[in-house]
Amino acid sequence: RLTVSPSSSQFFQYDFVSLSCEEDDSSAGWTLRRNTSKQERTQCGDGWGTPAGSSCNIRYTYPSDSGVYWCESREGTVSNMVHLTVTGGSVILQSPVLPVMEGDDVTLLCKTKTTPSNLPAAFYKDGSLIRKH
Repeated sequence: RLTVSPSSSQFFQYDFVSLSCEEDDSSAGWTLRRNTSKQERTQCGDGWGTPAGSSCNIRYTYPSDSGVYWCESREGTVSNMVHLTVTGGSVILQSPVLPVMEGDDVTLLCKTKTTPSNLPAAFYKDGSLIRKH
């Protein structure tokens, strides 16, 4: 299973992100891979990220790091896939990176790149307003 810390699918440019392959009892030895619009199926350490055991740390994210990430065993078993987006913009929607089950509580956060402020925010789902702050 691939986990992302902090648990978010959107990041600002220059953020730190750690991706981990959680191994089961088989200890098959997992490799973290990604597929971006510019690069095809590369692994952690091949021009991006720093391997750290079963984790891969990206010290400074860039928009070019946006893409699909997954763990792959030597046998070819593939974990869940996670799509990460890195923006050079000033606002992101911070939401859980992994799917949630129906009925689960979910916290959505409009996060600004600059010092936290009490700016108004409106949250929409499928084009319909669900909450204003």
